[in-house]
Amino acid sequence: MGSTPSVAVRPRREPHRLAIGYLGNPAECYYPVKLKPGLRPGTGMDMVKRLEALEDRVHHYETRLADQEARLTQVALQSQPMPVQTPGLSLPAGLSSTLSDLPSAGLPDLVGPPSGGPIDLSSFGPSASPGNLSTTSFRDPQVLPPDDVVRDLIALFFTHIHPWAPILAPSLPSWSPPWSIVVHAIVVVTLRISTDPRVVASREQYKAAAKQHVVAHAIESTSISSVQALALLALDLIGSEQGPSSWGILALLTRSAVHLGLAVEEDASSFAAMVGRAPAPSLSRTSIIPPAANWHEDESRRRLFWLIFCLDRYACVSTGWDFALPDFDIKRRLPCADDLWARNEWFFAPSFKPVLHRDLVPDHSVLSPMAYLVEALDLLGRAHTLQSQIIEPGDARAVEIRKDVTMTLTSAAKRWYSDLPIREGHQSAISLMIQGIHHATLLKLNAYYAFPALSNGEPQEPYVSTCLTSARSMVALTSVARDAGWQRTSTPLFIWSCWVSARVLFVHAFLAHQLSPDEDFDSIVAALKEQAQYWGLAKQYVRLLERAKRKWLASLGDASDKNLPDAIHVLLDLRRTAYSAVKTNQQETPHVSPPDVNLSHLPAWAVQPLLGDLHNWFDLPAGLFQADTGGSSRPTRRTGGAGTEGAAYHREGGAEKL
Repeated sequence: MGSTPSVAVRPRREPHRLAIGYLGNPAECYYPVKLKPGLRPGTGMDMVKRLEALEDRVHHYETRLADQEARLTQVALQSQPMPVQTPGLSLPAGLSSTLSDLPSAGLPDLVGPPSGGPIDLSSFGPSASPGNLSTTSFRDPQVLPPDDVVRDLIALFFTHIHPWAPILAPSLPSWSPPWSIVVHAIVVVTLRISTDPRVVASREQYKAAAKQHVVAHAIESTSISSVQALALLALDLIGSEQGPSSWGILALLTRSAVHLGLAVEEDASSFAAMVGRAPAPSLSRTSIIPPAANWHEDESRRRLFWLIFCLDRYACVSTGWDFALPDFDIKRRLPCADDLWARNEWFFAPSFKPVLHRDLVPDHSVLSPMAYLVEALDLLGRAHTLQSQIIEPGDARAVEIRKDVTMTLTSAAKRWYSDLPIREGHQSAISLMIQGIHHATLLKLNAYYAFPALSNGEPQEPYVSTCLTSARSMVALTSVARDAGWQRTSTPLFIWSCWVSARVLFVHAFLAHQLSPDEDFDSIVAALKEQAQYWGLAKQYVRLLERAKRKWLASLGDASDKNLPDAIHVLLDLRRTAYSAVKTNQQETPHVSPPDVNLSHLPAWAVQPLLGDLHNWFDLPAGLFQADTGGSSRPTRRTGGAGTEGAAYHREGGAEKL
């Protein structure tokens, strides 16, 4: 008999070893102990080293903070007590030189510290005062240009920007460092017009640092001065190449106006004295800011609110958004004349009342030109409200009501414009801006019916004549502004009005089968080019208008190509918003024009609503072509609740809703 093969049995006390032998292969197998996931050789030592480095860095920060706290304590002991400030006043001059000696308070660290480097905390100092009139809730981080350059920028601001955004009191204190938060905002909005060689090379760095400081201050403490600074930043934003995606400051600004109660007059006791009785008691509203200390401050708050109102109306009209400041919440007097503001006596200007709803024309001698800007943008906002409402194609009554309200608004705007006292004599930036907004309002209203050619309709009078008259009036205004100097007269709202007029002139020439846009179109485009050196908004409009003209002329030489280039289609397609055409406009792909539809068998009232989206082709704020500069774009949304408002509009009788 053969021998039986031997088998090795696994020992009980050595679970990691197993020896098995079969026939001629008696080998021993070894199974190492399984390690936990992640515990690889060297991992623990690496974590220990990183933890030690982190502890060293924390200790370094503690040392720096303790040193800075000691310095600030010493400064506080040496400085005099700070009196109650007005928005223009600043901290004691001795504080600036001491803070400038603090480590890491320079511009490069604030603009953007290097990766892994120390974080500059010097701009986040203790609040100067819990009071709501503080101008420097954060300590001055020395992010501005040299003091003499800042003074030059302040002078430029009051020469070129303050005349069309007059929100700072006329009795100005002496501007001196440490610079208030308002001065930081002045630097942001004024750097664009400075030609000082000391700031030209570092303009964007100074601007970014000062803007960051203002926003941080406004978030940390809500005050009149911080809202004034935000309003100036908003002027810079709407005039820049950044689009509505970066307009968060406008949301913060409008909410701050409501938060501080700026939409309602503060002097209830004064009104009670005028009517001879006290107001009825109501719910006590929490007050964030104390009453105005003097007349200058009271009027300054009023003008601040009206500037926010104007910015809100412009932003909503140019994007299709809803108003953040509804008309029914506003109970404010209009801005008074500058000479009355400069006095020390309180003055009660007429209360704001919409042009459509007032019976008497207010006394122009007591009003600031800013009051007319408010009324012009109120009319533009009402045109926006009308065209945001959706009507059904089969609702003949709704179509006729909209047409009647359009004529009512047009007539009211023309009557208001004829009574303006600012159209004669010297033309300032604010007077040109008011007239530009008026013409843009007429274009927005009447182009709805003036250019129905894409839906096989016929142009209607007097809408066509009204549009052409307003567009050519804008051409004349650009000549006046050019003669006065673009540095003084160019503003974001005037640029937007130029854009609206240029687009209407292009559409009229194209639909009239002309061979090219006329000289008026070229004149407005040239004016936009000249303004582009001050406001990036103009560059966006020039880019689209010139591209559309170039594609038009190229299409004339190629009769075989029946496709309509997208650059032209963006201007002509009345059913497409400008935002929805951004991506296709960036792509050099031709757009096939839809075939003509025979609508002759339908009544006129059924054809007209096909132009329901016409108002959207004015909605082209800055940033439409962010893809050209590496940004991104997205389609805009339609105004929320338009359907519900439209139903209410029909029930309430059209014009009364507006």
